[in-house]
Amino acid sequence: MDDGFAAQLRRHRLGLRLTQEALAERAGISSRSVSAMERGRGRGPQPRTLEQLALALNLSDDERASFVEAGRALFWGNRGTSAVAPSVPAGPAWHLPPDIVDFVGRDEELALLGTVLRPSPGLGRLAAVSGPPGVGKSALAIHIGHRFAPEFPDGQLYVVLGGESGEAAEPAGVLALMLRMLGVDGSALPARVEDRAALFRSRVAARRMLLILDDASGHRQVAPLLPPEGVATIITSRLPLTGLPGAATFDLRPLARRDSIELLRQVAGEKRVEAEQQSADALMAACGDLPLAVRVVAARLAARPHWTLRHLGERLSDESRRLDELRHGDLSVRPVLQVTYRALSPTAARACALLGSLCAAGIRTIPEWTVAALLDTAGPEASAAVEELLDARLLESAGLDQVGQQRYRFHEITRLYARERRQAEISDADWAASFARVATGWLGLARLAREGLQCERFHLEDPAVAGSDIDPAAAVLAGSHAVDWFEAERDSLVALVAACRTARRADLARGLAACTAEFFELRAYYDDWLRTTQAALGACQEDGDRRAEAAMLRGLGTCLIECDQHDEAVSILRTARELAESFEDLAGMAMASKELGFALGLSGQLDEAEHELRAAVDGLDRDGRYPVKVIAMTQLAWVLRQRGAVDEAIETVRAALMTARRGGDTFGLAYASRGLAGALLAAGRNTAAERAARRAVKLFEDIDDPIGAAQSLRTQGEAVAGDPTRLVEAENLFAAAAEVFRSRGHSWGLALAELSLGEAQARRGIAAADVRLRRVLRFWTDENVPALRARTLVALAQVAERAGDPSAVVLRTEAYELYRRLNAPQARELARQLGWDEDATDHAIDSINELESDPSR
Repeated sequence: MDDGFAAQLRRHRLGLRLTQEALAERAGISSRSVSAMERGRGRGPQPRTLEQLALALNLSDDERASFVEAGRALFWGNRGTSAVAPSVPAGPAWHLPPDIVDFVGRDEELALLGTVLRPSPGLGRLAAVSGPPGVGKSALAIHIGHRFAPEFPDGQLYVVLGGESGEAAEPAGVLALMLRMLGVDGSALPARVEDRAALFRSRVAARRMLLILDDASGHRQVAPLLPPEGVATIITSRLPLTGLPGAATFDLRPLARRDSIELLRQVAGEKRVEAEQQSADALMAACGDLPLAVRVVAARLAARPHWTLRHLGERLSDESRRLDELRHGDLSVRPVLQVTYRALSPTAARACALLGSLCAAGIRTIPEWTVAALLDTAGPEASAAVEELLDARLLESAGLDQVGQQRYRFHEITRLYARERRQAEISDADWAASFARVATGWLGLARLAREGLQCERFHLEDPAVAGSDIDPAAAVLAGSHAVDWFEAERDSLVALVAACRTARRADLARGLAACTAEFFELRAYYDDWLRTTQAALGACQEDGDRRAEAAMLRGLGTCLIECDQHDEAVSILRTARELAESFEDLAGMAMASKELGFALGLSGQLDEAEHELRAAVDGLDRDGRYPVKVIAMTQLAWVLRQRGAVDEAIETVRAALMTARRGGDTFGLAYASRGLAGALLAAGRNTAAERAARRAVKLFEDIDDPIGAAQSLRTQGEAVAGDPTRLVEAENLFAAAAEVFRSRGHSWGLALAELSLGEAQARRGIAAADVRLRRVLRFWTDENVPALRARTLVALAQVAERAGDPSAVVLRTEAYELYRRLNAPQARELARQLGWDEDATDHAIDSINELESDPSR
């Protein structure tokens, strides 16, 4: 049987039942080239074409070896030589490939390389450029070689040390090639590597030459190839060659976005890019600003002038097909990654593939313990796999996180390729087991971190769901640096809950959402809290777990209260309590009543709020949930205060403090201290209120709760404001609290702080108070909070009265009616100020009707 290259190509193609056109499409070459090769025409396949064909034909190792050998033999045979360059006459040697005429960016790197390459007697002139596949190392080396060509009148040597097959060139062969470039006849080449290296050094010594060694595999390959000191040399490699003596090292990153768009503009057309700037930016984001990917995209657009940038962006938006789209002829991203991936050890390749699917779920950075969990192996083996992936530049360091863990990430394009490998090489069942191990590992660590917060009060998790073995070092960090650990893992945990839902692991989704809830409330990360709770709720509903659904409904209601969605929160909490009641979950009912009572109180429904909170306190006491009981008692005291029962409010919150103190509950002590400050303030005991508020601020700061501290700071300010001589001090406290709320996106807290600040300014006659208070009034009106709306109206009435504006009476009348509807004690004081009898309802309503009919308001 004919075993030549043409026969093998045809046999393998027909074995896959591919037409020449289909094979050409797979390989990224023209069908005319396939036809010519099968007919034995032409000078044989280029090495890159040969590699692309081998990949497209899905050859086994033995088939590939035979195929590549036949193709190489044809390629070199038709050139009448062995795989070395022919001799050339002695003299200047110019072997640098053509310059990249549309080279963009890299200004800093070019400047630094220039300082290395310029003649400097007695100084080393060796530069090592590293970076991941496709980042433009070769382009940079070639471009600077041309830029500095006048500096090297004796020539420039350029040698590729790698290859499209991933096999590193042997130093002996490379030295032979360079010596022949320098005019040494093949018959004069020494046999030993050491002798060839010595001959090479003698030939280039004292010559003003540039040597570029492209795609080096490592130090060992490069060492024999280095010229004598003083000869300018650039080495490119995926691996940072920091071990080369005297080398200046440069690590390339993807292009800056402006440079990516400039490359797109140069290749695809300036007017085209300017017309669709937003789409251009999206295209570059899909490419991860990787120069090779950007060039492919630009080339495709140049070849298809009828395409819009938006059209190509839509094609790239499907991550499962993006690598297929990042190909134009024989210019393609995937083969570059394939060569690198194939050189990995089996363990590192498996780690890469599994990480690809994990990161595809939205987890962008990972600590090292996750690799051990995915592989189900010991730490040292996982560490070795990570190191190998770093050396291959498939994985990159993301730096240290908040607790000092090293984190790692994929480049956007590498992540897509790694996920492809998982789908091709690892079964779904195997992946599901790996995912479960890493998710339960995160759950175990989140539990430790939640305990470290010392403020568990939602109790949403099913403790029967077991976690997996936890990395000891990570466990110490999670338990001893809880807030920082949650900050480091925040984005990963949010993505992981959604991934657990996709994987139909409702138990893990619920557990992770439950463990993060207190942290998200603590740091006012309300969007994250809402996303994780909704995802976990959806997972529990899809799983048909009604108990879990009740817990997560309660969690969602609590979150919605903090998101100022009180009506929806009340509806959801009622449903949660009904579900809990259906399977006699008394603790769940009590906790739902606590949240429901708080939400009703905020909405001004004080009777029902008091009823729910008293029921919650009793139920939580019976169930032994004392930390939650402390919160319920403090909330009950707040409702009592709104109803004018100030003495009972003080008594209730002091009982809450005693309960918290007995249990060593720091959060409960902070929460109840702030509640006591508010109750004392309502009783006119400002000095005692200030002391309690200061204590609350300190306790909240001790547990790293900025929102709690800011709320307490505002209460402290209100106590201080009771002294007219300290109004400026109070305003500073209000402003400090407002800044915390503003930075955290806590709109309710900000509105309260602004209200307190506006009241203080109104008392000092500051004109800005009117604008501030009217802004606050709009917020309370939109949020439907009648008590705070009434309070703001009273403050606006004070501003109007100082200005001699008769609308002060109208504003007080409207506030009176709101307080009267709430059965609040403030109504009586307003009636007194208005000069009415206690039974002034009709008069108030008439005034309000006149107010509403006045178009000037």
